Amino acid sequence: MLSQLFMSKSAFYAFERKMQVVANNIANAQTTGFKRRRVEMESLFPLILERAYSEFEDQVSGNRNKRKKYLEYGQGVRIADITKDFKTGTIEVTNQPLDFAIEGAGLFQFRMPDGTLAYSRSGNFHLDADGNMLNASGHPLEPAIRIPRNANEIIVNQEGRVFVRVNNQVQPQEVGQLMLSRFQNPEGLKDIGQNLYHETAASGTPESIMPGLNGTGSVRQRALEFSNVNIVEEMMTMLLTQRSFELVVKSIKSADEMLKLASDISK
Repeated sequence: MLSQLFMSKSAFYAFERKMQVVANNIANAQTTGFKRRRVEMESLFPLILERAYSEFEDQVSGNRNKRKKYLEYGQGVRIADITKDFKTGTIEVTNQPLDFAIEGAGLFQFRMPDGTLAYSRSGNFHLDADGNMLNASGHPLEPAIRIPRNANEIIVNQEGRVFVRVNNQVQPQEVGQLMLSRFQNPEGLKDIGQNLYHETAASGTPESIMPGLNGTGSVRQRALEFSNVNIVEEMMTMLLTQRSFELVVKSIKSADEMLKLASDISK
């Protein structure tokens, strides 16, 4: 009965965390650049239960043909990892000049207040009072791109070259270059909130590359990449997780009732 309680306890916490991850996926189904999280579970190291002697299945009988038979039984489950699915989400046209989508494996790079770099697939930018291009959380692009205040039009081609037209001039002038980062293992990036990631030993060191080179992907202006969350799939996962959670709770209640009966009998 104690083993039953320990196994149920492990499942209780594992399914509780899985429900939190699924709920977070659903809540960010419309978040630009959001990548779906997936919970990976594994069984805890099994115990060995020794069973009675069993006969070999052959024609010869006798004690020499008997052996011990063992049975493995689990101690519960645990969360092995929470992975990120970096498949490209739906790209939709917005017709906003500071909206950008990446058609490839690259990530935008931003300079954080502490001087480190952070990375994201979200390309909904805006300008500050000085004309610097910032992400939705107010972090500037790296390298910095500054748009003149008197610019009438902003043009960014697929290679990430940024042009502006000032005072309705015919020939646009180049004011910056948008760079992308590429990781060998983007699933290993660390989630730091605000739809941003930090590099880790698992993700590897990023390469800062011009869009369109080495599989980094091209930049598409006036469009955004939305979440890759499948809301129907997540709702089904939530339903299955809820049912599993209910079974675990019933198992805990059954073990508790059996312990109470055993305690009453021993008195």
